[in-house]
Amino acid sequence: MKILIIGDLHGRKPIIQFKDFDCIVQIGDVCDDKEISPYIRQWFKDIKNSKEEITDEEFIIQKVGKKEFKKMKGNSLKKGNEILKYLDSFGKPIFFVPGNWDQSFGKTKIKNPDKNDYLDYKSWFDHYLGKEINPKLIKGIKNLINCQFKLKNFKGINFLGHGLHSGVLKPQLVKKKRKFTKKQYSVLVKCYNSLLNILKKEYMKRNKKFPTIFISHSVPYNTKLDIGLQKDSYAYKKHLGAPSTLDFIKKYQPLLCVGGHIHEHFGKIKIGKTIVINAGFGKYAQVLIDLDEKKGKIRKIEFCGKYKIK
Repeated sequence: MKILIIGDLHGRKPIIQFKDFDCIVQIGDVCDDKEISPYIRQWFKDIKNSKEEITDEEFIIQKVGKKEFKKMKGNSLKKGNEILKYLDSFGKPIFFVPGNWDQSFGKTKIKNPDKNDYLDYKSWFDHYLGKEINPKLIKGIKNLINCQFKLKNFKGINFLGHGLHSGVLKPQLVKKKRKFTKKQYSVLVKCYNSLLNILKKEYMKRNKKFPTIFISHSVPYNTKLDIGLQKDSYAYKKHLGAPSTLDFIKKYQPLLCVGGHIHEHFGKIKIGKTIVINAGFGKYAQVLIDLDEKKGKIRKIEFCGKYKIK
């Protein structure tokens, strides 16, 4: 079976370079960033040299106002829907997880997450545990298959997804830098473990006779594929991937993990028995996987030759 992997698009219509494929895997972030991204870049620059705590959304609202920001988000969703409709036109199953740009976060009851480190972290766990996709994004998409925390099967292949996430949320990694009480830390560890347990529960339902493809919006943490390379960002040279993805891979060793989120990379590594692919960013962010599902082996991995890292 041949699987077309499509990376982060951010509103860019992909120019498909591979003609022969049986299904599509899109790893999230289809929604447009052209209107919002310039403000995000400015926010990154500002927080690098500022002690003031302010979210990206608050920063943008300060610059353009709530009404204009709402309009920008609507335009972003509309473009994401157009891209998914284009992918839908190929008539192939689209295995999809929403990215952090796709306005599909789970709901939180925390009204003031900036009040302290604990509320900030807890609210993000609430966001990342969301299981559904924004209905406006997927409206009219007949062949889309939601893989967010869900196990799906196609021609014997197991597909399991883990989307939305975009930052380092493992409490153990930030315990010394963040101000958590013992009780708060314990709650956050339970939240992190519950995320992994959801994935475990779905993974245990798989057909063990066939290989598993783990679709993660973000590539795993602390690898060659997750290092930030934008010099003007506070995250320059930092590892920006997902610890949850790394922990899942290390424990369960799926045949393949495909992800993105970190735009600076387009390539593959191996973690144990698992091949990990960063599918890249932009209109040529495509990888073709030729898979022997009966033997559970990859025949060939072909990266798009026209791709250029930006």
